[in-house]
This record gives sequence, structure tokens and C-alpha cells, in this order.
Amino acid sequence: MKNIFFILLLFISIISISQNNSDNSLLIPSSKPKLVVGIVVEQMRQDYLDKFWDKFSDKGFKKLVINGTNCKNAFLNYSLTQTSPGYATIITGAEPAAHGIVTDYWFNHLTGKKEISIEDNAQEIIGTKKDKSGFSPKNLLSTTFSDETKIFYANKSKVFSLSLSKYAAILSGGFAADAAVWFDNVSGNWVTSSYYTKKLPKWIEDQNDKKMPEEYLTRIWTPTFPIQDIKKFDYDTNIYKIGIDGVYKTFPYNYSEMKKFIINYELLEMIPEGNTHLTDLAVAALYNENLGKDDFTDFLFVNYSVSENIGRLFGPQSAEVLDLYLRLDQNIAHLIEVIEEVVGKNNVLIYLTSNHGISEIPQFSMDNKLPTGIYKQHYIVALLKSYLKSIYGEGEWILDYNNSQLYLNKTLIEDSGIALGAFQEKIISFIINSNGITNAISSTQFQNMIFMSGMPQKMQNSYNQKRSGDIMISLKPGWIEDLPFATNHNSGYSYDTHVPLIWYGWKIKKQTIYTKINITDIAPTISNILNTPPPPLTTGKILEEITISK
Repeated sequence: MKNIFFILLLFISIISISQNNSDNSLLIPSSKPKLVVGIVVEQMRQDYLDKFWDKFSDKGFKKLVINGTNCKNAFLNYSLTQTSPGYATIITGAEPAAHGIVTDYWFNHLTGKKEISIEDNAQEIIGTKKDKSGFSPKNLLSTTFSDETKIFYANKSKVFSLSLSKYAAILSGGFAADAAVWFDNVSGNWVTSSYYTKKLPKWIEDQNDKKMPEEYLTRIWTPTFPIQDIKKFDYDTNIYKIGIDGVYKTFPYNYSEMKKFIINYELLEMIPEGNTHLTDLAVAALYNENLGKDDFTDFLFVNYSVSENIGRLFGPQSAEVLDLYLRLDQNIAHLIEVIEEVVGKNNVLIYLTSNHGISEIPQFSMDNKLPTGIYKQHYIVALLKSYLKSIYGEGEWILDYNNSQLYLNKTLIEDSGIALGAFQEKIISFIINSNGITNAISSTQFQNMIFMSGMPQKMQNSYNQKRSGDIMISLKPGWIEDLPFATNHNSGYSYDTHVPLIWYGWKIKKQTIYTKINITDIAPTISNILNTPPPPLTTGKILEEITISK
């Protein structure tokens, strides 16, 4: 009996020690992070953290800031601050001029057509029965930090990139992701590209089978604060807002009514439940893919894009933007809680940032006596075409205008015996006098000069010889192009380039850094922490000060 009792005590002790060791594995920092989680909130300006601080919970944005390293002066250093270039810059550590994703789309001189940044007709969409052409990262000219890590570990790291937006999912996922997953607003399914896999993982199919978009679109969006208090946070009246579908501009938003006029599942991309839907997918990925459970660092990219649509439709001063971020704060709090439960705070490295900011609504700025305006690009281009015809004769001298760039008919110019540089200077001398333009620089100048500072340098960082236009313009501060939104982003000014950058988790110091930081610094910093090669085109510096000594 004594022997049996001794064996029983020994067995219980072994189990207890084993459990303690298991718990300690979540508490003691590993030699390197077992999981890297990249959170990108589209269109999140740095000042939102301060502006909404008092209303955030203690478990979301505040938790990251208070218990991590808050880089208060992180900036993008290029002028064409669009969705795609932002994601590509974060993940490669290079400027758009180098990684090649200069805009969301560009004019292709060879085909005479506009080319989407992630377009790849050789692929197809996996997860929907709809016959659609596919997408891939083929236009990205650099590998990413997760690509390099996966190669370093002989393909043993797992990489999952998730978003409602296909641009975000694919560009964050890079070339070697196990899956880049986005929301198909026609079928209501999570889908991916055949570039990554020929079949959706079973757990994603299970998520699709739940038909959560159907349930979400039966709800009503009311603010988390009393409706009567809206004017405390919203300059309101509705004169500044375009609203959803140009009609819905005030709380409450009844989705059942709205979806009668908004086709398929597009509405989910414009309401807070879209962020919740993405968060649930990220949680499912953590559990089903066993992320962060071995010695080979895994990656999970969670890219929130609803804020892009809400910001453009309602503007940064609106109650809708405020309420969206308060609800997103809850989503992020839930995601952090699950990550710490499954992987452990000391085994995960989290960074949170944004791909760009947003301008004020021009009419709002005007009413508050701030310099602003709307640049009538179509009118200016029409005048320019007439001007060129009066000088050089009939001909299609301008092939396209998009994303603050003019694409010229270089074949016609050459056949006419006109020097390209001289032709460009003639155009610049004409359009520089247009109301709203502050800079106009030609491809000839970009290729023969190095701009060292100011807006010209940011414009050059957005210029790629193969994909950019022949003349790039920059508008005055506060000005936006005439587009079907309340406001927009696409400048090199601080409201578009100053974004949050917060580090949290594995050996990250509790501190605030005020030194100016380029978003290109994210990629080489992560590569340095993981002791893996950085992306080949990275120009960022390593942020050694964010961690305790390795």
C-alpha cells in the first residue's frame, strides 16, 4: 500500500510539474517570437489615438499603447498615399518607387489599359462559384519579411493574411503565404486565389457555412454613446457627409432596409460588423492552424478595411468614424485576449499601424476658414488637350489621367519629332498655374535628378519608371481631386502620412518614442528580431530601441 501511495504521489507531482511548465511557456519569453501578428487599420490617422483615447476601453488600443512601444511620429515618406502602396511599403520596407506598387492601378503603355495592382488573369478565385479572373502579388517587385522568413525556415513557417479587402490580403500575404483570404461581396464568402491554394482550408469553409453576413445584415447600427450626445463629437448636420449610398447619413442605420438598395453583400464592407466578421476569422485561424506552437515563427496579418469606406463617406470628424473606432477597439481587445490565451504575450510580437490617413472634408475646412479646395482634374485635362492641339495639331497627345498623373502618347510625340522633355515642360508650364496645384514634375526630371527633401522627394519616392505617369502633380494642402467621396487621401501631407505605429508583446519595452520614424522601418526591424534576411529592397532602419536586449 505504501508503494502504491508513493507512486500515486509521484504521478500527481509529475502532472503538476508538467502543467506548470506548460503555463510558464506562455509567461517566459522565447528566444524569438513564435508568432508575429501585423494589424493594419486602413485610414487610421495618428491623432485618432489621442482624440478617442478617453472613450477607448482598457483592453484594446490603450492596452497596446500603455504596455508597448508607441512610436508617435511614424510617417509614410511618399506622395501617392493610396491603399495598395501602403500595404506594400509596410511589408517590404521599401518605398513605392522600388517595390513597384505605386498606386492602386496604373495605365499600361503596352496594353493601353488600366492595370490593377494585384491583377493576375492567370489565376482564379477559390471559394465562390462565380466565374472571375484572379489576383496575385505578381506585380510586387520585392519579397516581404514573411517571405524571407519562410524561405529561411525551409517553408516550415505558416503565413496567413486576412482582410475584407483583396488588396490588403494579397499584398500583406506576399508571395509565400499559405493563404491570402478576403471577402467576396457577391457570394458573401471568404475566398482566396489559386495562386496560393487550389482549395480553401476546411476551417474557412466552416466559417462560410455559418452564413454570418446574413445575420449581420439584419442588425441596426446605433452609436455606443447616447444619440443625443452626437453633437458633442460630430460637427454634424449632414451637409458634409455623402453617407452610405448617398442617402443614409444619420443614426440609426437599419441594415435590413439599406440592403434593399445596396447589392449583394457590399454593405458589410461599410459597417462595423465587417470588422467583427474579420476578427472572428482571425480567431479561427489561430485555433485551427495552431499558429505560434512550434519553433518556426508564424505570421498572421489582420487588415481592417471598413474604416477606409466609412472615412471616405462620412469624414474624420463624424460620429460614424468615432463609433466605428470604439467598436473596432472591442474587436482588437478580443483578438489580443485570444492571442495571449493561445500563444502567450511573451511569445507573440504584435505591431499595429495604418496604410495612410485621410484629409478633412473640403467644405468642412472651408467653413472653418482653413485653406482647401476641390481640384477639377477632368476640366483641367480637357483644357490641356485643347491647348496641346492648338500648338502641335490634332492628335491624342494625352492617353490617360489617373492618380494625379498624366500619361502621354510618347509614340505620337516621337513621330512628330518633338523632344519629350520639351513637350513635358510645355505641359508643366500650362498646368502649374491651375488653381490647386503646388508641384508638377516630369518623368525626365525624376530620371535625371535626385530630390533630397520636401514634397519633390516624396513624389520621387512614388515614381517608378515602368509604371508611373509622364507627369506627376501634387495639390496644395487641404485640396483633393473631384471624386465621388466626401473626402479622400492621396497626398504627401501629414494628415495622409502620419499614422500610428505600436509594438507590443515579446520583449517590447513600455515606452513612447518621439523620434521621427519611416514606415519602411517595420520590415527590417522584424527581420532583425527574427534573425532572418530582410527583404532585398528595404531602405528602412532597424528600430533597436523598441526591445530589451535579445
